[in-house]
Amino acid sequence: MKNYKNITVLELASLVSQKLRDNEIDSILVGGACVSIYSENKYMSKDLDFVTFSSIKEIKPVLELLGFTFQKTNRFIRQDCPFYLEFLPYPVTIGSEINLDKFKIIKTKKGNLKILTPADSVKDRLSAYYHWNDTQSLEQAILVFRSQKIDIKEIESWSKNEGELEKFKQFLKNLQNK
Repeated sequence: MKNYKNITVLELASLVSQKLRDNEIDSILVGGACVSIYSENKYMSKDLDFVTFSSIKEIKPVLELLGFTFQKTNRFIRQDCPFYLEFLPYPVTIGSEINLDKFKIIKTKKGNLKILTPADSVKDRLSAYYHWNDTQSLEQAILVFRSQKIDIKEIESWSKNEGELEKFKQFLKNLQNK
């Protein structure tokens, strides 16, 4: 792809994920970009967060092949791309839960994307709501929940383990009201 001006979150995430994998770098997409993908862009993230074992030093030459330049700490940009990339250290954490092996693979024309499961994406967003009162993350959790098949009992059990049953009840209330 020569011009990234009109690239979608899913296309970019798949392209980056596949290019990393081709260079023996494993990564998993987390955060708001998962919400964009699972809600069919009803929410639009501006950054794509990948969790990886690999260092920035290992990632940098691979992303340079795609035209991205290293910006600061863990961020990469490309002038004609509406999104930027960030890389976070392993492991994937969702609240106090460490996620070592649960993920989904989405196959696209640009490559295969390893991504949080829809349920873990909801938990990830709820974690921000539970711990920082981030109401935008609550809305994102609702978007994903409504767009995907997710077992509410799994979310409730996780919320209980997080000590956040009261805020889980607010999630349920908002889910029913919208």
